[in-house]
Amino acid sequence: MLKLTPENYYSREADREYWSASQIKTFLECPARAMAELNGDYTRPASTALLVGSFVDAFFEGSLTDFEEAHPEIFKRGGELKADFQKALEMIDRARQDELFMAYMDGEKQTIMTGEIGGLPFKGKFDVYRPGERIVDLKTARDLQPMYKPGEGRLSFADYWNWPLQMAIYQALEGHRLPCYLAVITKEDPPDIALVEIEQEKLDAEMDYLLEKLPYFDAIKQGIVEPDRCENCAWCRMSRKLTAPRPLESFIEIGGNNE
Repeated sequence: MLKLTPENYYSREADREYWSASQIKTFLECPARAMAELNGDYTRPASTALLVGSFVDAFFEGSLTDFEEAHPEIFKRGGELKADFQKALEMIDRARQDELFMAYMDGEKQTIMTGEIGGLPFKGKFDVYRPGERIVDLKTARDLQPMYKPGEGRLSFADYWNWPLQMAIYQALEGHRLPCYLAVITKEDPPDIALVEIEQEKLDAEMDYLLEKLPYFDAIKQGIVEPDRCENCAWCRMSRKLTAPRPLESFIEIGGNNE
């Protein structure tokens, strides 16, 4: 197996050899897009929202200077940060004002772990790891309000983005059933903060769900089964081939997507 390092962790080679929380989430959203990404046929564009999240992550892991050098697009011509990243600084300042939030951000940063789940190799990178105590993942969110997902209804903001599933994977890789938490900063004005504990019962349920889905997803990844298309994401739009007209009523069932 490929030995993972900070330099190759996000490489396509690593993604082909290992499963990860982000890859599982992509398979849940659209298996066809997941395979297009693995095969190099599609690269998800870096959105401002993702860059803001990465900016905040970089600050707390102590690599903000490197991040700024790697992403000159976050600056205006005069050298000032663009508005979205000025907002990110406000989010960081809000979190730094809270003693408990910062206590949960104390620990080993960006710890890479590998292991097997359901007999398949997985990788994970923990934002904050305190051996024997807890696993913490730093998240940015629009707000802390429930969200609606077509076919699933009203969900918590964390469930909408499948963050409990991600933490269940991290817990399994760590191997000691440590408590798992989300440290959340919102993009509101002013920003809000939250420390969210994912209950063990929830983590166990998410792991059961993953183990149920894994054989099907792995069959797709190995090329045994053709991937389903969501018909909503960017990949499905750009690769769509029309075969016949559709009745108007069929468009009522089309829901949003998580891009």
